[in-house]
Amino acid sequence: MRGELTRGTLTAILATGAVAFGAGAWLLLGPVWAIAGALLGPLVAVVVVASGRAFTAPDAATLLDNDQPGEAIARLRNEMPSWRALARIWPGQFRDALANRLIVQSGALQAMNRGEEALRTADEAVAIYQDLAAERPGKYGPDLADALDHQARLLAADDRLAEALAALQVAVRLYRNLAAADPARYLPPLAECLTCEAGWLAEIELAGDALAAVHEATDICQDKLPWQQLPSCAARAMLLEGELLCGQARYREAARLLATGWRMAAGHQQQQDLLRDAIPAIRSAYRADPGRFTAIWPAETGAEPPDWLST
Repeated sequence: MRGELTRGTLTAILATGAVAFGAGAWLLLGPVWAIAGALLGPLVAVVVVASGRAFTAPDAATLLDNDQPGEAIARLRNEMPSWRALARIWPGQFRDALANRLIVQSGALQAMNRGEEALRTADEAVAIYQDLAAERPGKYGPDLADALDHQARLLAADDRLAEALAALQVAVRLYRNLAAADPARYLPPLAECLTCEAGWLAEIELAGDALAAVHEATDICQDKLPWQQLPSCAARAMLLEGELLCGQARYREAARLLATGWRMAAGHQQQQDLLRDAIPAIRSAYRADPGRFTAIWPAETGAEPPDWLST
């Protein structure tokens, strides 16, 4: 079952299941059970087919994780009609599987710079998860939060920042509720979303709201998680809060955050842009109180303040 589940193939599967189970029930249990077997057979056949696909086909998510988005898209192009058919036949069992694959497909399309298609696909997945979470929030709330986070980033990339913020703020509320019950699992994605939200709020010059969001993120990173579980946004959150504090002339509060964020980002090649963007705020904090700043910097970074501070 590696190809598409066409209407003809599906009809054949359902008919085969009905005949096989009806006949089996007749032979084993008697004529009275033949109707029950014929009714149950198609459902069992569909489940067997879906399970066979799940265990024999290469996983598109694995292909995407292995930086093979083109291969993932090709795999999903063949699979999606099958999953859509299964979701129509038995939505209670297969709509979540369809939504999961839509998110993978959206991520692969995004990786191939096909942003418009990626967003349409993400929108469909979010709509499914919203319906599922309305019925079973405990089971599908995490999936909805993840899907909204993904959708929000695609909206922001499409310059639809107001819509992106609306989607991300719902994700933040969901993650916040989830983190109350399982902090180790959900505090990191909550901090990631809060940092992203703060950056967008700062872009539209809502500095007060941005500061509140990023402060919650830095509080999570500093006080609520062990260093081994710090999310990748930790350095960005520290530096962003420091920059926002400098914007309010709160230089003494900013100094430690800037130094800590600098130390975190300095160890990651992919975060060098954060260092460059933080230089103006670091210079401002230094000039506001050179003595305090030069005392804090080595304590937080283990190094002397950079020479360019005094230039």
